[in-house]
Amino acid sequence: MRRIELAPRPDWERTIKQSGLIYSRSLRDDGSAVEYWNDGAAYVFTLPEVEALETQTEELHRMCREAATYLASGELGHLGLTPQAFEFAQWSLEQDEPDVYARFDLAYAGDGSPAKMLEYNADTPTGLIEASLTQWFWLQDRIKSGALPADTDQWNGLHEALVERWRVLLHRSLSEGEGGRLFVAHSDADIYGEDWDTVAYMRDLAGEAGWEHTGIEMKDIGWHHGARQFVGVPEPWGSSRSVNALPGDAPETQYPVIRNLFKLYPWEDIVSGDDRVVGDQEFGALLIAGRGLFGRWYEPAWKMFLSNKLLLAALWRLFPDHPNLLPAYADGPNAMTDYVVKPVFGREGDGIRVHRADGSVITNGQEYRREGTGRERVWQQYHELPDFPGSNGSNHPVLGSWVVNDEAYGVGIRESDGPITDYYCRFAPNIIEG
Repeated sequence: MRRIELAPRPDWERTIKQSGLIYSRSLRDDGSAVEYWNDGAAYVFTLPEVEALETQTEELHRMCREAATYLASGELGHLGLTPQAFEFAQWSLEQDEPDVYARFDLAYAGDGSPAKMLEYNADTPTGLIEASLTQWFWLQDRIKSGALPADTDQWNGLHEALVERWRVLLHRSLSEGEGGRLFVAHSDADIYGEDWDTVAYMRDLAGEAGWEHTGIEMKDIGWHHGARQFVGVPEPWGSSRSVNALPGDAPETQYPVIRNLFKLYPWEDIVSGDDRVVGDQEFGALLIAGRGLFGRWYEPAWKMFLSNKLLLAALWRLFPDHPNLLPAYADGPNAMTDYVVKPVFGREGDGIRVHRADGSVITNGQEYRREGTGRERVWQQYHELPDFPGSNGSNHPVLGSWVVNDEAYGVGIRESDGPITDYYCRFAPNIIEG
């Protein structure tokens, strides 16, 4: 892998928005603007390199599924979850509830050496639109302008893989008598629009696969006391193809029963007890108490095992010295002098502390908003991200390797100035050289 620089495309800001990337610009605490999309750089792979990384991604995914079973055994405790939530995740794993997608974060030196797994976001992976759509349209523009040869390819089969996955899940839902309607939920707490935009794209993918789809905010998911079912917002009677509807409170209205739900919302928040539906019953408690009665929730509850940073410690116990893993422990640094401390529910680099052998500590200064019940942490060996210097200084890339239905289907690359990949990283597209 190598990094190249090109002149940004004319009017690229408008072009990326047309692809759906509406959340590229953000503000630092000091008010300065930061651009997420990097139109003037790309990472170049060879085809054998991509094939090797796909193999490593799928091997890591297989190992993670095995580690999920290990974590479900309770060997590492309740993973910062309540006992009830932990049992719920156990049950979901035993049922082998179907999932949709996930994203590994990998450190890769670009020299053919094994990639190193930094973590696995298997519950609420974002970065999907830029990995699936924006970088694909970037490639088409570059080919059209002559900046890249016509036979240039890209490590990116995400769109087609996700449509096919949703098609399989639709057939499964219909065969189970759960209908062909999918609710797609996000939280309006997202101020940049990334979550809303991601679920909008997920609706497009599901629609292409044949689902009838309905958007909903997490706070608008209701609870029907009489039927003891989750329902969507009231709508005119007979207004959908849903096979499950209940009479609404107003004449000629109905409550659509939610039998299939994709949620871009962390399971640890759902089962924490902090999220409530109308009335005095807890949202997560209803799911836990009525497990198996509410259709399919995507991602399924067993993803709590794979999105938890204790997965890293479980993998190291099960597969010590594996070339794609870094040493990781649940009880301290264990004689490591260069290591990273991670909160078990952390996302976007929040709460990470990098401890170096010279005694220095680097942190992004933000503690993740939700701790485990026992303030659990994971200690993972520090691994220096490679630096691909450019005209504006250092670029430390992390590969986001995507998994759909147990197979690797593409990569999104985020590069940062420093060792922590945080909110202010830059996304750079990829190409496969012929």
